[in-house]
Amino acid sequence: MNLKRKLLLISFVTILLVAILHYYALKLSWYWAYRWSDIPIHILGGFWISLTALWASLEIGHIDRITGYKRKAMIVMLSCVILGGVVWEVFELVANITNVSFIGYWSDTLGDISSGFLGGLIAYSYFTKTKKGKPVECSKYHVVCALGNPA
Repeated sequence: MNLKRKLLLISFVTILLVAILHYYALKLSWYWAYRWSDIPIHILGGFWISLTALWASLEIGHIDRITGYKRKAMIVMLSCVILGGVVWEVFELVANITNVSFIGYWSDTLGDISSGFLGGLIAYSYFTKTKKGKPVECSKYHVVCALGNPA
């Protein structure tokens, strides 16, 4: 299985796991019974956002070169995790899931975004260890992939 397909499959399984865990967390009141129960969900969410963004970057050819792919992947991961975390927190405010006046709102929000960032780092680490400087399976339009490793 090539890298792009593997990333897409893992991404799909991850979001499915997030959906299942979130469903049961709501149904069984885990979020209210266990204050920490949202942390694994945010870690998985950050992992999913990052892996999906890295897959999309490979798909459009943004991270197709052998040199500099780690730096590009880090920028993709950071920007997508921060944007995704902020958008999710704004969604929670707009949907009245939370309120700025709640005690501990800011620390919870910072914890949620930090957990998402941790998931993003795990995805980044997986991506860079899996890619290991290998060119991605390319189409005829990606000339740079045919050049091999310039080391």
